[in-house]
Amino acid sequence: MALLAPLARINHAHPTSGYAEALDRLRALTAAEDDTLNPLCRTSLLEHGHQTEHAIVFIHGFTNCPYQFHQLAAQAHQQGWNALSLRLSGHGFADRLTTALGDVQPKDLIDITTEGLDIGRGLGKQLTLFGFSLGGILAAWAAQHRADLDHAILVSPAFGVRALPPKHRQTLAYLLAVWPNFFQWWHPELKEKRLAPLHAYPRFGSRSLAAMLRLGIIAQREAVVTPPQARAITVITNPCDMVVDNDTTAQVVAAWRAHGALVETHHFPREWELIHDLIDPTQPEQQVERVYPLLRDWMKLGDQPSIQRL
Repeated sequence: MALLAPLARINHAHPTSGYAEALDRLRALTAAEDDTLNPLCRTSLLEHGHQTEHAIVFIHGFTNCPYQFHQLAAQAHQQGWNALSLRLSGHGFADRLTTALGDVQPKDLIDITTEGLDIGRGLGKQLTLFGFSLGGILAAWAAQHRADLDHAILVSPAFGVRALPPKHRQTLAYLLAVWPNFFQWWHPELKEKRLAPLHAYPRFGSRSLAAMLRLGIIAQREAVVTPPQARAITVITNPCDMVVDNDTTAQVVAAWRAHGALVETHHFPREWELIHDLIDPTQPEQQVERVYPLLRDWMKLGDQPSIQRL
C-alpha cells in the first residue's frame, strides 16, 4: 500500500553545528506558535546559555503536549542538561476541541522530529531523544535513521494499539487514512467534561490515529530490514499498559538485537498497576514519585559516563 511506503526519503537532516545556530533554528521553528496555543503547550527549552555536555529532546504522547514533560525536563535541566520539549503538529491548541488533528500526516510528525534533533545537536555534545507513546515511535524512527543520535529512549512506544488486532492494523491504518476524518472521545461518558489534564485533548481524530498507526507499522518493518543507526537504544515498557501492545514492542527489540544493535530494556513493576500515561504529573492517577526515579536512572541522568562515539 502506497500509504505505508517507507518514509526515509523525507528525512532531510541538517544538524546545527553549535549553540548559537541551534537557538536561531529554534526561533524559526517556534515563530508560528501564536496565541491560538495553550501557553503551557508551546515548544520549550530549558537551557544553560551554552552548549552542554548533554542535551535531551522530549517528544510527547498522542493528544498531549510538551507540558507533559515539564517536571522531567526540569529535572534533566537541574542535572546540567539542555532540555528541549517539542510540540508535535496539531497538538497544544488552547481550544481543546480543535479539529487540527484531522490534518496531521506522518510526514508532519517526522519533520518536527528531524528539526528537533537538528536543533538538539547544537545544544549538547551528547544528544538523547526521549519519546513517549506516539513520541516513542518517532524516537524509534530517529534511532533507525540518525547516526548522530547518541541515545534513543522509547517509553511505552505505540508500535501497536491493543484495541486493534495486529492482523488488521495495516488495513485499518489504510482505511482511516482515506476515510473522512471523524473524532472519538477518550472517555465517551464524560466527553469534554473530563478536566485533567487540562492541556491535553479529550478526543482524537481518525486521521491522526491513522498517522500514528502508519508510523508504527513502518518503524517495525524498518527494524526488521535494516539495523538502527543510533549509538544506544533504551526501551521502557509498562506491563499494565492497556493502550499499547507490548508484544509488538518486543518484536521490534528482537529485530534490532538480531542486527547486533545495543538495546537496553526495562519495565516498571507490575504491582504498581501504572496507567498508560505514566509521564504526565497532572494525570489524576499518576505515580510520578515512583516512576521518575527509575526513569532518571534509565535516562542516565547525573554523573554518568558519556556514551562513547565510535
